[in-house]
Amino acid sequence: MSGLGSKTSPLLVKLGGRALEAPGALAACADALRAAVATGAATLVVHGGGAEVSAWCERAGVRPRFADGLRVTDPATLEIAAAVLAGLANKRLVAALRARGVDAVGVSAVDGGIVRARRHANAAVLGEVGEVATVDVSLLATLLAAGRVPVLASLGDDGHGALLNLNADDVAAAVAGALPAGDLVLLSDTPGLVLDGNVVRTLGAETLEGTLARPDVTGGMRPKLRAAGVALAGGVSRVHIAAWQGLDTLANILNGTAVATTLSHEVSHA
Repeated sequence: MSGLGSKTSPLLVKLGGRALEAPGALAACADALRAAVATGAATLVVHGGGAEVSAWCERAGVRPRFADGLRVTDPATLEIAAAVLAGLANKRLVAALRARGVDAVGVSAVDGGIVRARRHANAAVLGEVGEVATVDVSLLATLLAAGRVPVLASLGDDGHGALLNLNADDVAAAVAGALPAGDLVLLSDTPGLVLDGNVVRTLGAETLEGTLARPDVTGGMRPKLRAAGVALAGGVSRVHIAAWQGLDTLANILNGTAVATTLSHEVSHA
């Protein structure tokens, strides 16, 4: 596929880091997404908001903590994360898109049972953090069929009334695989997988486990790579890990000219 996604397979973009938080970046992201929608590509957005969650935690006197690239979420942190992710971060992005003529609809992964979660295997350390158990994309499919752009916050529930903080990369990967999407773009502050000082431009699905075993693959890159593997296993054609670099970022990633790591079943480590 080339250009801004496929007209037959949806494009899913996960926004995080500077893509949401740098001055002027939110408006530029909205413009880039408007360009994608204008091509006729069915488009979905999953967003994070980690820096804003951390900022609100600090205001409340709650120290942000992380383990293996995931936020440690005690009950106080969960309340803040839910308020920020499903509230401020989601509605600001929806408002920015709607101001540009994009028919955006803000939901969370709880809504319509889009994601049913289970407590994380490392819940003893991570706290109120979930893993994706099942995905139901029927609500998203209805919105896409109506020409709308779902904007999805990474907040789940365990099926028994308890909210759980979900990693946005995991939500994006699970939803992308369930659709399946043609392209999944994971945008954050990293230009891609960096090994031996260079960005790895292409990575085959069959090399993921070996890559994750490397001691120099650490922090937030680990959940990104795991999420990419889930998406590819679900039928997504390509997963791109890249940093937000301005208005042309999304188009350049999809046409192969951006500095990014693209994962697929067709390539080997290069």
